[in-house]
Amino acid sequence: MTISETWIELRRIFESRQLLPVNKILFDNAINLQYKSVNKNRFYMKIKHFFQLIRYKNLLLLTFMMILFKYAIYHTFKFPFSINLFPFFLLIIATLLITASGNIINDIFDLEIDKINKPNKIIIGKYINKKKSLNLYYTLNTIGVFIGIYLSFIVHKIPYAFVFILTSALLFLYTKYLKKRAILGNLIISLLIAVSIILVYVFSELSNFNNLQNRIIITVFLTYAFFAFILNFIREIVKDIEDIDGDYSQDLETLPILIGKKRTQNIVFRLTAIPLLLSIYFAFVYFKSQYIMPLYILFFILLPLSYFMYKIITIKLKKEFYKLSILLKIIMFFGMLSILLINY
Repeated sequence: MTISETWIELRRIFESRQLLPVNKILFDNAINLQYKSVNKNRFYMKIKHFFQLIRYKNLLLLTFMMILFKYAIYHTFKFPFSINLFPFFLLIIATLLITASGNIINDIFDLEIDKINKPNKIIIGKYINKKKSLNLYYTLNTIGVFIGIYLSFIVHKIPYAFVFILTSALLFLYTKYLKKRAILGNLIISLLIAVSIILVYVFSELSNFNNLQNRIIITVFLTYAFFAFILNFIREIVKDIEDIDGDYSQDLETLPILIGKKRTQNIVFRLTAIPLLLSIYFAFVYFKSQYIMPLYILFFILLPLSYFMYKIITIKLKKEFYKLSILLKIIMFFGMLSILLINY
């Protein structure tokens, strides 16, 4: 029975008892207040589920990362601050909308898998029906791509419009086809993370900088983009280990399914040696003449990565893989923050 039907039935009952007019007024007011309260709560729940669907925490982290790197160009490297913020605002909006739409379409295709891997986190079909979710995907994706195309035109970098179109297409292909293939899907997602960093450089106004300054900036951006790429690639494999049961039920060909969890854990261990060795090089060779940066790398990157390597070859429980996945995200976050300490 709906709220309106309940209200009508209660009113009929009370009218049959011949309430005084003043009591009827009080009763109507009480029911109306309750009706408005329920509708308000329902509205807030819809907003909450929408933000959960688009994974707002990841989007906030992505926004912070893009702002951080934009700020670093003009603060960390002490270059002149001459920038029109409107194109950068468009870049953030386009990136967030395309990413959000990718999260939605991923949840739509992964519905059966998520019923096994994370039944308590399902939104589609439980709070938001599939048709509305598809409409949200098409709307956010279309707006995001058109904003990206418009941005490319106003900054006179028209060829880069294809980056937004290609990103949108890759996110769909990843969810529909590539995710089912070992390694390939992991590479695509990790590559898109790295591209989001490079885009900040591409759409910055660096015409006032000389060639040496530009080379310094692009070298730094490529280094951080690679660091984000390799850490996210490792994290995607760890998530595949965590989700092996649901993936197996839907005939996915992820690395843990093809070669087993133990072998995959050994591969993750070896892959983690790449960012570990890079961090050692930067901490004790490249930044050896500085004080704060080596200590920062030691405590916020090297030690957590060492702990991760120890745990990845010893753990067995599903919840432990989830914790390691979160740990990698934290390491990535602190790794990105280190760009502010390059001069210290």
